[in-house]
Amino acid sequence: MIEVRNLSFSFDNNKFFDNVSFNLPENKINVIVGPNGAGKTTLLKLLTKAFLPDKGFIGLNNLTTFYLPQRINYISGITLYEYLASIFFRNSWKWFLENSEKEQINNILNCLEIFDKKDILIENLSAGELQKANIGLGLLSGARLFLLDEPTSNMDLINQVKTLNIIKKLTMENVTSLIILHDLNLASCYGDYFIGIDKTRKIFCADKLNFFDEQVLKNIYNMPFKVIKNKEDIHVQILN
Repeated sequence: MIEVRNLSFSFDNNKFFDNVSFNLPENKINVIVGPNGAGKTTLLKLLTKAFLPDKGFIGLNNLTTFYLPQRINYISGITLYEYLASIFFRNSWKWFLENSEKEQINNILNCLEIFDKKDILIENLSAGELQKANIGLGLLSGARLFLLDEPTSNMDLINQVKTLNIIKKLTMENVTSLIILHDLNLASCYGDYFIGIDKTRKIFCADKLNFFDEQVLKNIYNMPFKVIKNKEDIHVQILN
């Protein structure tokens, strides 16, 4: 279990979180939702230790992490295959890939259905293909905790669903995911456990059935919602 206890964090004299505590289940898709500026990305960066809290405890249960930020500056002139291969050169000086490493890359390319793109320059890939490549880096890294900041941004609906299906498959293979999403209906389809952050940076945590409550969503977004539930199928509507 991922544990955050009595977490407080300030940035430029701006209090982001004050005495926040929550637990997240492992081998599940945990989803962070909330309005812009609420601190969703800041919370992810605290978990990656890119930001250090003023006080409090963050326990990741010794899970190795892979962090995918919302924006990445890509180096031009390298192919998709070379981009994925770069993961094996990050921590050691070497001249070539081992056969086992080549096999891992090819397996990932096949698994993500982008093997036919392996010789394409990354600047010529679509947003969906790039995001699959980034998830591929995480898989090759061997991480067991994926922290993904809006992994479906700039994608059409088809690629959003394909990306979330990949993330769902990962969780069935001993991976824990914590992702930021804006689409509440997609979140309800794929998420298991939810963290909602409102504009005052108050945090609401619950499983899917308890989180998707009209009053809870109103508290987070400060606007009215209608929630339609049919067993575990949930549909969210914004009320005018």
